[in-house]
Amino acid sequence: MTIAERRARVEYDQQNPWQPMSEAKIEDTSTVCTRNPQGDCEEPPKTKGIKRERLIFSLRAAVKSKANHTTSQKENRRMVFAGRFFPVFDTMPSDEFITRWREHTSNTGMPEEFESVSTTKPAQLENINLLSEEIAVPIKLRPGEDRVPCPFCAPGSPKFIRGRMAYFPDEKAVRFIGHKCAQSHFGDNFKLAEAVFRRQTMCRQYIELWREIGPRYGDMERFLDVMSKSAVDLQFVRDQLDKQATGFAGFLHGELAQVRGELFVKLDLGIKDRNGTAVIQEKLIGTAAGLRFLSRGYDVEKRIRQTRSALSTVEVELPEWIPSSPEHPATAEILKRGRLVEKSIQRIPGLLADINDGLLFLRRKNLSLIHQWGNRMDTPFARFEIKSDDRQMQVRSNSFAGDHYANVLIPAAAKLAPVKTPDPAIEQLIRMVA
Repeated sequence: MTIAERRARVEYDQQNPWQPMSEAKIEDTSTVCTRNPQGDCEEPPKTKGIKRERLIFSLRAAVKSKANHTTSQKENRRMVFAGRFFPVFDTMPSDEFITRWREHTSNTGMPEEFESVSTTKPAQLENINLLSEEIAVPIKLRPGEDRVPCPFCAPGSPKFIRGRMAYFPDEKAVRFIGHKCAQSHFGDNFKLAEAVFRRQTMCRQYIELWREIGPRYGDMERFLDVMSKSAVDLQFVRDQLDKQATGFAGFLHGELAQVRGELFVKLDLGIKDRNGTAVIQEKLIGTAAGLRFLSRGYDVEKRIRQTRSALSTVEVELPEWIPSSPEHPATAEILKRGRLVEKSIQRIPGLLADINDGLLFLRRKNLSLIHQWGNRMDTPFARFEIKSDDRQMQVRSNSFAGDHYANVLIPAAAKLAPVKTPDPAIEQLIRMVA
């Protein structure tokens, strides 16, 4: 086999992996060189290799024709879908329509071929309503893994991967548009449409939140009742401490915050080094609770009342609402009430942590560790005493922050065990608004 023949076979096999040339039957008409009596090689017939060359030419032509046909099919498909225009949406499409469109896009990678989706260039650049966030099209599902044509600048050519579904009310049509092109073509109108879309998205989320809270409202109320008992008594203790020893809570909080609550003391081991210096060892005796309880503005009783008041509004149903253009009249009310409930649920984990920190602070063991730490060798206190019994907590302090004394009563609910985390149903609500 000559070099030219090998090259032709390789080229053919690369272009036609489904039928390698090695499987094709090629008649070899080449003539073996014969020598005359004088020893010279006679000239081969003029027909040498003609059939092979014709076959190779025919195969190459077939490959080129198939490629042209495939390209033509893609172009024809683009041209067909580039001219689709469906002015059938008198109002903004429903959420059900958008849900089905999302499923179609995920399954086919062809968002522009869904029912009633227009692909023509918009005739106006004023009114636009966004119907989806930015969506990455799975182009591997598309023929040839082509990108999506852009109705603005390339209706019949591959253009983008990420885009958004939009409603054009003046044309009563919907289109899937490239996110960058939309921003550049619509300018401030696009920013306004983005703000409206965010408001509509929040309305949907708040309506869903109302549905989730409904069957769990009783559980939420009981959980707030448990927290409320300890919150009221803890606030009573803190208010007494601030009244009797003004400034002490803030000063102690500052000292503990510097060491992140880690309580170290220095111990004299009773031995000396080579230079005759006493050997001192620093030891961690524990981590103090109370950084939240001692912090400025601690008021768990007030926050419990606010949370309970906000959640009580869930008993009143939200008004009927649908996404619309112009904006639905009930949008403002849903956003206002929804934000109030959302924030109240978001505060629950922090509120629970503040209550439990107060309960842990008043434990005898915790106060004993703080007392030991306050009387260490390098203490900022000239005198420091903090202790408690079953009924009260006593504080005596003398430092550069002044003299402080308090004898604070400790109600029963302030001595309870820390409140357990809410049940899974309530935790699910908290995760929804996190």
